[in-house]
Amino acid sequence: MNDNYLEIGIITRFQGNKGEVRIKATTDIPERFLDLNFVYLKRGKELKELEIEYIRFHKQFVIIKFFAVNSIDEAEKFKNYQVLIDKSEKYLLPEDNFYVSDLIDCEVYLESGRYLGTLIDVVDTSGTDIFLVQGQDKKYMLPASREMILEIDLENKKIIVDPIPGILDL
Repeated sequence: MNDNYLEIGIITRFQGNKGEVRIKATTDIPERFLDLNFVYLKRGKELKELEIEYIRFHKQFVIIKFFAVNSIDEAEKFKNYQVLIDKSEKYLLPEDNFYVSDLIDCEVYLESGRYLGTLIDVVDTSGTDIFLVQGQDKKYMLPASREMILEIDLENKKIIVDPIPGILDL
């Protein structure tokens, strides 16, 4: 994906019969949809910009009605499309909060300076997130807690960790 976009959701299906789509938010701040006038929809190499008529929330989903989509058939065509925004629209996060997309591919080092591996994913556990680090021979799962993550340097794509004893042996 082009680095200029940030995914905030995935269209799972149509909603109702007016052309609305149901979106599973992939952002920690679903309310951020309310600030948008348009989004980009992407599947494969296809990228479309669609203007938003209105947005509402239903259970844990975001429901969007686009001006250009007025029937179930039209809405159904967007199933499995990613919902993207321009990176320039991303929210500034509070200190010590990071976008997962900014953390992926950071190199992870132990406090001693030893290279541990590359961050390949952040797993949301509804509690403390887990950093998934691909080492040379195995994957490590590190809780993303203040005690273990000493420094995140996005400019140099570097994370310094001090894991609790034994966790790297799991």
